[in-house]
Parts: sequence; C-alpha cells; structure tokens
Amino acid sequence: MSRKSLFTDLLGIQGWRVKAGGVRIEEDGVVVEIEPKRPGFRCACCGQGVLFAYDHQPVRRIRDFPVWGRRCHLEVQFARVDCPDCGVGIEEVDWVKRYGRYTQRYELYVASLCDLLPVTDVAELEGLNKNAVYKIDKKWLKRREEQREEPPVRYLGIDEIAIKRGHRYATVFYDLERRTVIGLVKSRRERAVGGFFRRWGKKQCKSVVAVCMDLWSPFLNSVRRHCKEAVVVFDKFHVYGYLSKAIEGVRRHQQNVCSDEDGKLIKGSRWLWLRASKNLKRKQTHTLDQIMAINKPLAKAYLLKEDFEAFYECEGREEAKKFLTQWMKRCRESRLEPFIKLAKRLKLSQPSINVRLRKLKDKGITADDIGSMDDLRHLPFTF
Repeated sequence: MSRKSLFTDLLGIQGWRVKAGGVRIEEDGVVVEIEPKRPGFRCACCGQGVLFAYDHQPVRRIRDFPVWGRRCHLEVQFARVDCPDCGVGIEEVDWVKRYGRYTQRYELYVASLCDLLPVTDVAELEGLNKNAVYKIDKKWLKRREEQREEPPVRYLGIDEIAIKRGHRYATVFYDLERRTVIGLVKSRRERAVGGFFRRWGKKQCKSVVAVCMDLWSPFLNSVRRHCKEAVVVFDKFHVYGYLSKAIEGVRRHQQNVCSDEDGKLIKGSRWLWLRASKNLKRKQTHTLDQIMAINKPLAKAYLLKEDFEAFYECEGREEAKKFLTQWMKRCRESRLEPFIKLAKRLKLSQPSINVRLRKLKDKGITADDIGSMDDLRHLPFTF
C-alpha cells in the first residue's frame, strides 16, 4: 500500500483523498491537503448533479480530529457549481456544514467532551474559543433533543439550581425512574414553570402519578394546575432543611442574648442540634443535656425537631392531619419566631401533605416508592 493510499484510508472521508505530499507538520499541528476522488458535483441547495465546476473558492482550513497527539486541520478548495435551477452556488458536502470551520465528526467529538468536562476546560484542551465550544455543544444538544424519545413519565422531580451569583436560579425537571433530565427553564417563577408544562403537553401531564419537590409555592401552584391527578410528595430533605434553619435561628438568637458563660457553651454546638439523636455520641448527648437544662427555648426547639420525625411514621391521612395540626399548634405556642414562621409555611402546604397520604393507596404508590423518590432525588442526573 502506498503512503498516499494509507493517508486516504486514515482520513476516512468517503469520496475524498489526500493529495500527493499533502501532509505536513506545522507549529499548530498537522495540516492535510485533500481533494475529491472523481469529477462530478451536487448543488448544495437542491441536490441536483452537475458535471463541471463553475469555479473554486479560496483554500479553506477546517479543523478535524486530532491525529498522533497533534491538532489536525484539513485544507480543501471547494467548488462552486452553476445549477440550472438555483444558479451559481457552492457544492454539496456531507462532512462539513456550509461555510463551517469544523468537520461534523469533530463537532461531535467536542460535544462528547462537553459531557465529561466543563466547557472552559474543553476550550483550553482543544485550543478553541470558549464561545465556539458553547455553540457546538448547544447545537448537538438540540440535535439529541430532537431525536430523543419521550416515554410517559410516572414520577416527576422538580428542583432549582443556582446558575449565577445574586440568587439567580433555574428550574430542572427530571424523570426519577430513568434518572434523566427532561427540561430546564431559566427561572423558578410560577409563570416559567407553568410554561414548561404547557410545552410538555396535556398527555404527558396526565401520565404523571407523583411529583417530588420542595415547599416552594410556585412549584406547588403549577403542579396543581397542570398535573391535577398527581400526588405531591414534598421532599423530606427540603422539609428537614427548613426545620434545621428554624432550630439554627433559635440557637443564634439565644447565643446573642444569654450570658457570656452560657454563650460560650452554646457557640460550639451548632451541628449537635442538627444531628439526629440516635447518631449522637455519649459526650455530645451530655453537652446537649447541659445546654437544655439552662436554656428552655433551645430545649423547646430541640423537642419540636425530634417530635416531627413521627409525622413520617403516620399510617393514615387522619392520623397525619391530626399530628401536623397539633405540631403546628405547639410551634405557635412556643413563642419561637423561627418555628412560628415554619408553622405558617407548613400550613400553606398542609392540604397537599394530607391529600398525598389519602391518594397513595389509590395510585399504587407504596412507602418504598416514596423512599426511592427521596433517594433518587439526590442522585446525580445527566443533561
């Protein structure tokens, strides 16, 4: 096999070959000059065959796969054809877009790297402009989205992610069973969330059996409007997040208002209040007992936090409703401002919390399913 034939086989572009002596090494990598194997062209607009070229464009350099650990560029001179229907235009080529600077396979390679690395790292690795990598990634993501099948989603997850500084958030929608992201909107407002459901379609909304999310009211309102038959499952992680913020608020306030001696004891105890009592060591339990003996507000807050665990052990709707009503009443009577605010937040979501327990059996959702939803909710998902 000749060197020219070997290079052509390595090139791997059907209908094109490497010119004799067309491979050279420069500072920025390998440059390969290529040409068509046989005469005959096709119009890029209509695909009609044309025997002769009208003229040729200037030599264009196109980025391709890396070879032998070096960056690779293809040098090619595309023909212009005089089509009877379309007039003078560029020839049709299937391996690079019209006026493109990257081969199709190289764009796919860059998009695959973006699945594994941040865009800035891919740009640095390949020596490309960051904006060019963003465009390539967005183009291939759109193409994948068009080709992706949309099976019915039974368990839907909704969450927010930070996208910029200054409390700028996006809302992510994902299929909990298949662990795939199905949508994203650049806001967490009710209008944006509702817009996703409208684009998603009534058929998909009706197929949703349960929705796992936090207590953010725009999420709840949108789900109630568009997925009326779905069971709303408030994510236990977020509920305990609000509970932890409440007890931390009480701890900070008591640390500031109590005496210096008691303040020193309270100051280093932040994580002890947030940890489950069954996970505390003997010394940590003794420290908490000491603090609660001298500080009644913190003792109230800790008991409220520990007692709330019983809510997730309720077996029926009435039992859960009764427990939650009594627990919120205790929060209001405690005179602890963080827990009073938490009770107000839970009161707004109480209808959904209660109706959830009634619908579990009707929808065929077991306690194991709910546990699985909470577990899946915090696993990594792929865009």
